[in-house]
Amino acid sequence: MPSEAPLGQRPNADPDDRGDRYVDEESLVCRNYDSERTHEVTVRFVDADDDVTFRETYAVPPGSAVSISLRLPRAVYRVDARIDDESTASAECLVGSGPHETALVEVGNGLVSVAEGAF
Repeated sequence: MPSEAPLGQRPNADPDDRGDRYVDEESLVCRNYDSERTHEVTVRFVDADDDVTFRETYAVPPGSAVSISLRLPRAVYRVDARIDDESTASAECLVGSGPHETALVEVGNGLVSVAEGAF
């Protein structure tokens, strides 16, 4: 469920974080729950200034997950996802340290979802 606070001002974001800490861990997980179809998943991270800080497309095989480590400042990002140039989803995600600060993109039955936290 998206937060009501403006991007970058979420309660669980560290108010003392000036953006000088970078994430060196898993920042994005893409899971494909379809058992027979590989999906092309395009993911964008948009920061509080509305700048695209990351954009990439991944081929996620059936029944598998792809984990990506990004070198981004710890912050809240709007994460936009699109599969096969069809279904789209978006959510605000705190990207930082640990699985609870990871963007999760899940694909299945022709739909895509975005959530904060890999578990």
